Amino acid sequence: MKHFINLKDIPAKDLRKIITDAKKRKSLRKNLKNLALNIPNLLSISRLFLVFPLILFLEINRPFYVFILIIIGGLTDYFDGLIARKFNLKTRLGAILDPLSDKVFYLIPLTFLCKNNFIPFWSLSLILFRELIISSLRNSTKDGLPASMLGKYKTFFFFISVITFFTPLKISLLNNLALIFYWLGFILTFVTLLGYLRIKKNII
Repeated sequence: MKHFINLKDIPAKDLRKIITDAKKRKSLRKNLKNLALNIPNLLSISRLFLVFPLILFLEINRPFYVFILIIIGGLTDYFDGLIARKFNLKTRLGAILDPLSDKVFYLIPLTFLCKNNFIPFWSLSLILFRELIISSLRNSTKDGLPASMLGKYKTFFFFISVITFFTPLKISLLNNLALIFYWLGFILTFVTLLGYLRIKKNII
């Protein structure tokens, strides 16, 4: 036989405590959910903050520290995507922050390499032009443009390229390997641009 508690039988003081505890539990669950939603975004933001020491170490010619920062940036990129996919924490803000922080993090070392004549100026100019077009397309689309698999490969090749350029190992062959990765990323830069333009056309 089921027994039901009449709320009128509960003292007002105890009832207020029960309601307060319920509100606290609800607020805690909401805060935990918001925190979980923000973890991938926080990782992307942390990557943007790493840009400042990255520029400093590039300017004072500390390739080892540049190498370490690029590794850290690559790991945060991997884990923010992994967490967002695994726990379905994809947000509009994350769709903007993640590619933005990726681009800034590999374009700055590439700009330094261009300045020192490791890569041609015209190729970097075309990459920057492409990124401006993609950013414009993302901002003009309500839900943003989804990252393509080829786009992820492009980012991977650029990251590997700058990591290889700044590796502490003094092996001349590594510079050639870094250039191979750079040109692979360059090719995918424009292959993916065509893909994004087709997606944008279908959305419109």
